[in-house]
Amino acid sequence: MKYPSAHIIAIGSELLHGGRVDSNSLFIADVLAQCGVEVKQKAAIGDHPEEIRSLLVSSAKRVEVIVTTGGLGSTLDDCTREAFAAAFGRKLRLRQKALEMVRAQLHKRGRPVTPLIARQALLPAGATILDNSVGTAPGFYLQVGKTHLFILPGVPREAREMARVHIPVLLHKKLMSNGRLFWTHSFNTFGIAETDVQGHLMPLLKNYPSIRIGLLASTKGVKVTLSCWRIEKSGRPGSKRLGSFPEGTELGKHIQSVLGPWLFAEGEEEIEEVVGRLLASRSFTLAVAESCTGGLVTHRLTEIPGSSAYVDRGIVSYSNQAKQQLLGVRPSVLRQFGAVSLQVAQAMATGIKKGSGVDIGLSITGIAGPGGGSKSKPVGMVCMAIDGPWGAQARQFQFWGNRSEIKFRSSQAALNLVRGYIVNGEK
Repeated sequence: MKYPSAHIIAIGSELLHGGRVDSNSLFIADVLAQCGVEVKQKAAIGDHPEEIRSLLVSSAKRVEVIVTTGGLGSTLDDCTREAFAAAFGRKLRLRQKALEMVRAQLHKRGRPVTPLIARQALLPAGATILDNSVGTAPGFYLQVGKTHLFILPGVPREAREMARVHIPVLLHKKLMSNGRLFWTHSFNTFGIAETDVQGHLMPLLKNYPSIRIGLLASTKGVKVTLSCWRIEKSGRPGSKRLGSFPEGTELGKHIQSVLGPWLFAEGEEEIEEVVGRLLASRSFTLAVAESCTGGLVTHRLTEIPGSSAYVDRGIVSYSNQAKQQLLGVRPSVLRQFGAVSLQVAQAMATGIKKGSGVDIGLSITGIAGPGGGSKSKPVGMVCMAIDGPWGAQARQFQFWGNRSEIKFRSSQAALNLVRGYIVNGEK
């Protein structure tokens, strides 16, 4: 049986000149996958009508679904409508419904509809208008022969919302349901190298040839993504299949066991969410003393709604004087061991815990670079400590990367330290 496939086309010369990155394709590919449609190719193309026309025509001969993003605005370089009309012999007409959509969005912003902006309501004859609830440019849908075309704006917020809302509904109506669904599940780890993750998992996956493994290393750690296409007679395009393993739950349990020491979350959950949930469920409060991270840990914690229940305060004690005055670190400790040391990190954690009266005190001090390092204390050396119900402990790390990457890896390690402290402390 032949299953539907798709091409995604990102339109905009800025995507080719290094000014912007196409961030829409990954999201759209995921939406299509949940509809049983596999993306065969992604392309980025400049604002050149003839080249866009040619690519649309060639893609329509090869796949059942095409999704384009970009080129629907009202400036001179927005030429996707014209290229589409030329590709499939459709005249552009001012669609009153589309014009009302544009007018309604601009009214919210207190702006009039100028003749230039009204161009956004010029759409191909016979096309279904796709409402843009978060922007001014409507999209449109049209079936040409066997191919279903979705033409969306390029602004990421608009493209993603429109893809999420319109693509599953229209494809379910237009394509026969074949029960083909895309299954995916992720495991998020920290503190283990990409090659080591692969070494641990490959023996397990030998028994599951249909499942693909993807490893993505970043400043957050290593994300392990398992995926496969599966057939379910009860499946419906647009339905999500996350968490249930197609080959049975034993595989999931085995992976959890193997990655246990480094696994901090599954799916799309971030480590700050995990830490927040652990703190809130135990009614713990936390205070953070930061040096090299400059408040990044506190920032990430407070990005989570409801964090005021467990985040008490954050202090950026960047200088030695601040460490002494705000955290009570003794000058003799600073002189003997230096600001970047396990001893000072421990004094910082204990100092902020006592000074604020919280359940857990956390501290970070290190050398983010690019300067400031030495042979004994190189750039990327970071010390952190925690003090709480199960006593005090300190850790030393050696991170790599530029200044921003070292800071983020440090914040990730600090949050993971809190997670491990609570989980292992209760054991």
